Amino acid sequence: MLLPLSTEKVRSLSLENHLALAAIRSGRGGLDQVCCLLRVVYLAFYMRSGSADSAELEPYRNAESALDACIGRMESGGTCVLLSAEQEGVERILVLHDEQLATVSRYRYLVAWAKLQRFVARGRRSPIPAGATAGSCSS
Repeated sequence: MLLPLSTEKVRSLSLENHLALAAIRSGRGGLDQVCCLLRVVYLAFYMRSGSADSAELEPYRNAESALDACIGRMESGGTCVLLSAEQEGVERILVLHDEQLATVSRYRYLVAWAKLQRFVARGRRSPIPAGATAGSCSS
C-alpha cells in the first residue's frame, strides 16, 4: 500500500486537471471543468501534510473562492472565466497537486479520494475549515 501511483495515472490525472484550466482560460470551459478544478482543490487539501492553521489553508481557500466566483458568474448568465488574480490562485494549487501526485502513495491518494466522496455525499459547502465559500459539484 506504500507504492506510489503509477506514472501513467499521475500523467492522466495531471493532464485532465490542466486541460480543465486550459478550457476555462480559452473561454470554452463550463461547469464540468470548474468542478474538476474544485476536485483538485479538495484532493490537494485532503492530501496536504501539516496542521490546519489558517496560513496553511489560505491557498486552498483562495482557489476555492476563485472557482466559486466563476460559478457565480455562470449562474448570473456570464461566461466561465477566471479573473487574472483568481487564475493565479487556482494555478498555485494545480502545481501543488501535481507535486503531491508525483510523490503520494496510492494508499494516501485513496484515503483522500474517500474523504472527497464522503464530503460530496454529505452535500456540505466546503471541507476547508473556517472561511470556505465554494459551491458544490459532484465528482
